[in-house]
Amino acid sequence: MSPIAYKLWSVRCSLVAFQKMAFSAQQPSTALTKLKETLSGEVVCPGDEGYDYGIARWSDNCVKQAGYVVFPKNNEDVVQAVKFARGQSLELAIYGGGHSYSGSSSTQGGVVIHLGKYINYARCDPEKCLLYVGGGATWEIVEKVGMEHGLATVAGNVNHTGVGGLALGGGYGWLTGRHGMTVDNTVQFTVVLASGEVVTANEAENPDLFWGCRGGGSNFGVVTEFVFKAHPQRPTVFVTLLIYAIDKLESLLNTIEDWYGPDEGLHWGCMRVFPGMEPGKLTLIVMYFYNGDAVEGRKAAKKLYDIGPIAEKAMEDLPFVKLNTLNNEMAAHGGRKYVKGLKTRFRSVVPGPGGIVQFHPGVVYLGVWVGFLAQAGVVGVSFGGAGFGWGGTGTEGIIFQFYTDPALDDSVQSQVRAWAQTVSEKTPVAFKAGKGSESYGVGYANFDPDAAASDPARVFGPNYNRLREVKRKYDPENVWNRWYPIEPTEGV
Repeated sequence: MSPIAYKLWSVRCSLVAFQKMAFSAQQPSTALTKLKETLSGEVVCPGDEGYDYGIARWSDNCVKQAGYVVFPKNNEDVVQAVKFARGQSLELAIYGGGHSYSGSSSTQGGVVIHLGKYINYARCDPEKCLLYVGGGATWEIVEKVGMEHGLATVAGNVNHTGVGGLALGGGYGWLTGRHGMTVDNTVQFTVVLASGEVVTANEAENPDLFWGCRGGGSNFGVVTEFVFKAHPQRPTVFVTLLIYAIDKLESLLNTIEDWYGPDEGLHWGCMRVFPGMEPGKLTLIVMYFYNGDAVEGRKAAKKLYDIGPIAEKAMEDLPFVKLNTLNNEMAAHGGRKYVKGLKTRFRSVVPGPGGIVQFHPGVVYLGVWVGFLAQAGVVGVSFGGAGFGWGGTGTEGIIFQFYTDPALDDSVQSQVRAWAQTVSEKTPVAFKAGKGSESYGVGYANFDPDAAASDPARVFGPNYNRLREVKRKYDPENVWNRWYPIEPTEGV
């Protein structure tokens, strides 16, 4: 091609590109006007009132500049938001509580369907022992509504966590030892599909979708309502916070290794930064839960007391609705957070010669935190029983750093990843992800900050092929792809 011909070709390409840009810039304006006219809720764009609220997330490093945020009030609003986004070839993200470590509820330039503003209700049917919960609710309202009738379901450990993300990704809580995981206690979903169809999924209707949503996350659509089993729950519980010198760690691990009843639970952590303690000094902290009165709780925890804590803060008659507020301050909204989940028996996270991640004065919280629950409850969902991809060992571990300065992003992530890799190499999982490959250290899915880019085959294990089939049926174009994106199987 001659220089003149090349120049003419370049000009023509630039003109075509300009015309396409001008056309695409006009289209959203018309489509947006139509969307606003059809919504009973609202849609906001950058600069509009409510936009900053719409893109705010629990962790500041998960905030992205969405092109549009839709605040639906009902299923039809969600349908219209999906149609708008797909008509403009825009990425879709679903906001339930915005508590994800991975930022899967955010999108750069796409459309956020924000359920938290309006679809955030909970109501209880005490006769049927069921809780009906909006897709944008947090566990706080679920617990309050349930306990008005002396009922509770399996929530997480922080009550401002969104119901949707936790429930779709598995769900552990203090009641897991007695009642299993959250996915064990979910009996129905209302789902808006990428096609715009609104469907019900339970054991009788769309049972394959029901199977997939219990652990498969947001891969299949927008869940606008959950229905959970509710169980009788006493109004008060016993909780104590125990502090130990770090040299008691081995004694603690020996004590809890073969212990735990269905009404007990324990979290322990090795912390280098914790309020009220000397920064940089490694401290051992234990939070013990007993679903009963203080007298029985202290008897059940005798082995912990025998180890010799140096301090205790006991809550002898803690209202059950306050239980999941105890970690709220540590897990408050704002700041930057980086966390890696660990599938491990707890001995693998014992600090080695170099200790856990190094102390930095700009870090607010830093350490390893492990939850330990009665294993019988955790394995309520086995491989094949639901889409959830981990049979469970009774532990859920994380290594974490909470901080405020974006300049620390790289160093924080590299430290956390390095320690997680060290632990993972000590804890091979029980299955292979594919022919000739082996998977290591696949932790609890809701604790992965890299969920959007992680290999779903490593997460879901033996369930992955069936999840791909469910994906093909309900989301063949892979519209929902912000959390361990499951690749649909080929075919019709």
